[in-house]
Amino acid sequence: MTRPRSRTRSFMSVVAVAAAVLAAQTVLAPAAQAFPSVERYGGADRYTVSALVSEKTFATGVDVAYIASGVGFADALSASAAAGIQNAPVLLVPSSGIPDAVAAELIRLAPSRIVVAGGPASIDDETLHDLRNYSLIVDRLDGANRYEVSALLSSDVFRPGRSVVYVASGAVFPDALSGSAAAGSLLAPVLLTAKDAIPAVVLAELSRLQPGKIVLMGGESTVSPEVARQLGEIAPVTRTSGADRYEVSAATAAGFRTDIETVYVASGLVFPDALSGSAAAIVNDAPVVLVRPDSIPGTVAAELGRLRPKHIIVLGGPTTIGDPVLTELQQYIGVSK
Repeated sequence: MTRPRSRTRSFMSVVAVAAAVLAAQTVLAPAAQAFPSVERYGGADRYTVSALVSEKTFATGVDVAYIASGVGFADALSASAAAGIQNAPVLLVPSSGIPDAVAAELIRLAPSRIVVAGGPASIDDETLHDLRNYSLIVDRLDGANRYEVSALLSSDVFRPGRSVVYVASGAVFPDALSGSAAAGSLLAPVLLTAKDAIPAVVLAELSRLQPGKIVLMGGESTVSPEVARQLGEIAPVTRTSGADRYEVSAATAAGFRTDIETVYVASGLVFPDALSGSAAAIVNDAPVVLVRPDSIPGTVAAELGRLRPKHIIVLGGPTTIGDPVLTELQQYIGVSK
């Protein structure tokens, strides 16, 4: 349930709603499972899933919590990397209103600061105002477009002299879903680019960051050779690509060592569940790999076989990733390293 636009809740009514939602979640949320295991983080909708991912990952009293649109993907792609390195969650909201599950999670988290990623077209001013029920400091990082927002998210957190910066398409989501987790593991930002040209604000942020190298996510159909050439004038460029989004996610996960505890699995067809999952993956030094709703692509299966994690977390409900995939994932659980 999302708060109607026409009603502003008092803090006490917010607390009452939150208490009811938390009580319900103790019954509805998946129970914690011991290693080795395959566990699903599912919920009634993308907002509930984001709250559950946060609840399962982050302790009360976080320094910051990020709020991003659950309708569009662009702002959360960069927010995930910024959040993850600060041990912070990414919670999703619609363009207007705060879903009850998210309200409950914000009360539990008690963040010192809330960062809203994106402008009023993504998350309206009334919702921004209502977020002050949950933190004394609420900042909006707003820009003319998704590229400027990605640059602002980076400049808000990352200091110059980065060893690496990740760059991904701002027009499509799959490459950055896996790239955000990989970037966060290296304390690196994710910046978005157009296919055929690097926006000026992103070029300025790259100049400020002075990276030692740049990882370009995705093939030439999403980010052109011309953009790769322009990036090469700033720092050496390595392109992570593949025949499809699944192969790109497997190639990204290949950068993780084989003694990791956890792997996150998300749908390659829809974006919302992985947006919050990427921040959680960063905290757990874990990759995010993509699967189809009804099967595990061969390149991803091979990478799971290499990683042999003790714990696999599936992001989203059975309509996003079917139960047969969870059963198939069991064979990739490694009892010992």
